[in-house]
Amino acid sequence: MKRLGLLAAGVLFAAVTFAQTTSTTPTTPTTPATRTPAEKAQMKDLRTDVRVLDKDKAAAKAAAKKGDAVTAKADIAAAKAEKADIKADAATLKSEGVTKPVKTADKQVKAADVKAVKTDVTNLKADKAAEQADVKSGNITGAQAEQKNVKADKKDLKKDIKDAKADGVKHLARKVK
Repeated sequence: MKRLGLLAAGVLFAAVTFAQTTSTTPTTPTTPATRTPAEKAQMKDLRTDVRVLDKDKAAAKAAAKKGDAVTAKADIAAAKAEKADIKADAATLKSEGVTKPVKTADKQVKAADVKAVKTDVTNLKADKAAEQADVKSGNITGAQAEQKNVKADKKDLKKDIKDAKADGVKHLARKVK
């Protein structure tokens, strides 16, 4: 009898607990805030600052690996100056109502890097297909021109991959597919 009473009380408490939960759907629709041209310009400046900071840090790391302490210290000083500039821009954007401007800019930089790599990959595939079509049709000069385009596209792809890695994009191969 005691177990039956405890079971009934447990079921009652569980029912009360589940009845009190609220729905997770928001009651008011959220619309993205429109940005003023000044905010857009400041975000663009912040994105370029983030890119420069990433490049300065990568240069400092490379110089330190080579053992060039003077260059490494200079790059670190430049990175600190960029960091201060980023903080100033972030404070301005926060005062204008932009939430997490540095994180947003970093995400935008990474997204732009992934988009550039995807574009390079599609251009490379298209040039390779055009080269194969030229070879099949017997157009040797067209095939040679396409080979030059493929070589240039590979060079662009390597540069964009290097830039993306310097900007902190991880698992780029998965994102490009």
